[in-house]
Amino acid sequence: MRGGQRSVLLLLVLVAAAVVLAVLRNTEAGSAIEGAALAAAAPIRSALTSASSGAAAALTDAQQFNDLRAENEALRAEVAKLRSAAAGVQATRRENAALRAALDYQRENTELTFLTAQVVGRDSVDVLDTLIIDRGAADGVHVGMAVIANGSLAGRVVGVTTSSADVLPIQSVTSAVNAVAQGTDGVADGIVESDDNGGLILTRIEPDAPLAIGALVVTSGLGGGFPRGLSIGRVISVFASPENVFREAAIEPFVRQERVEVVQVVLGRAPSPP
Repeated sequence: MRGGQRSVLLLLVLVAAAVVLAVLRNTEAGSAIEGAALAAAAPIRSALTSASSGAAAALTDAQQFNDLRAENEALRAEVAKLRSAAAGVQATRRENAALRAALDYQRENTELTFLTAQVVGRDSVDVLDTLIIDRGAADGVHVGMAVIANGSLAGRVVGVTTSSADVLPIQSVTSAVNAVAQGTDGVADGIVESDDNGGLILTRIEPDAPLAIGALVVTSGLGGGFPRGLSIGRVISVFASPENVFREAAIEPFVRQERVEVVQVVLGRAPSPP
């Protein structure tokens, strides 16, 4: 039988079935046939319903995922704001503490004249790693002046403009400060230099000079570069080498340049009262 004839025959069968169902619709036999047809179609209807429900659930899940992602991004932004605010509060507290320490040091050392300044930048282009402060020649700052932080030597002025100045930290590889280590048995003279690792070392110590771990290291005042008695750090170890007649001592500095925010420039000796 050809394809066209089969199609005609199938159409006739469907028409006949429709007629029979129409005739038997309200009869017991018709109800049985309709029930059987519905039962046969039930799995298909169930599958279609499940597919529709699954699609709807997938759309709901996708919407919820987008909502959660948007909420997460909003929370992240809020956390970033809170962290920034907390960092600002901490910075303000540190600055206030540094200013109070500077004021206390000034009150305790009335023989010197100080100028308080803030660190506004750091120049790490070269090996000097200079600090930039917001006071300059207009405020009486000159090259060579000592700079202290938290009551201890932080460095010296090496460059000045009208409104700013460059400070060479004592940890710089080009820094050298005449100093003495003060122990219970006496003092040991030497030169404080960088140890190239962020620490300090007291060099050129005489072999028989009294020196012990824990000794306070202060500026000696020799050479006229710094006032005598500015604290620098404490001795944490003493060592010598066979090829060097002098001894050396490692020093833990009281000031770390990366933590300095407020400094005091030592302008000079305070005028004596009349």
